[in-house]
Amino acid sequence: MKKVISTIQNALEYLDKLGPQKSFQLFRNLGYEALFSISEKVDHKKLLFLSQNLSEQEIVTLLQSIQETTLVDLIQNTVPSDLVYYVKHLGLKDLKFLAESISPLDVSKINHTIGSKTIVEILTNIGPDSSIAYLNSIGIDPFLELTKALPVKDFVPLTKALTPEECAEWIRKRSISEIPALLKGLGTKNAVNLLQQVGFQKVISILSVLNPEELVNLVHTLNKMKLPSVKKPAAKKTKVPQNKRSSKRKRKNV
Repeated sequence: MKKVISTIQNALEYLDKLGPQKSFQLFRNLGYEALFSISEKVDHKKLLFLSQNLSEQEIVTLLQSIQETTLVDLIQNTVPSDLVYYVKHLGLKDLKFLAESISPLDVSKINHTIGSKTIVEILTNIGPDSSIAYLNSIGIDPFLELTKALPVKDFVPLTKALTPEECAEWIRKRSISEIPALLKGLGTKNAVNLLQQVGFQKVISILSVLNPEELVNLVHTLNKMKLPSVKKPAAKKTKVPQNKRSSKRKRKNV
């Protein structure tokens, strides 16, 4: 009896907050049982917020495309306004991939630490697959520390120059703080060029001798130097064999 009363109260609240038209459309497209099944498993206030701020099609696709157990964890561990932002700016395909690839607790930690806007920027620029690869390689806490220390405009080029495995190796052998320090000291573009031209392993070797500050000072010193110009050796003239010269003279005399 208590369950029946709760269900009726929820239904009346949907009718009141969403209006009869949207409420009945959701009931028809999702099915009464499916809608109230998930309402029993999550705070129905959160579900009501989603229903108010997403279109009917977005709600239906969200509830139908993601497995209920995964969706329940996602709704429970995500601020409703953040979840609406993900649906609007990320797309349900990528949202489903992330919800199935990251544990609910990690989802909550990521949302709380760097926020939905930063998450969407990273995912949009480097892709969900690469994002998960970095997350898995370096771990959730180092990933969050690195993305907090670096603006997205600096983090994205770094991921183009370093593989997830190289980034994990750098953090393991050196420290997370060294990466932002080098990018800040040299400038992101210069640091990325250094990694691409010199190579990751050689840069790590250099940093084992010179710390980031010393390396930056060395680069600035080299930039101020006026190096002597190096003349290219003149191209050697090809000597004509003696017999060919003789044959040329004979033709002229004929």
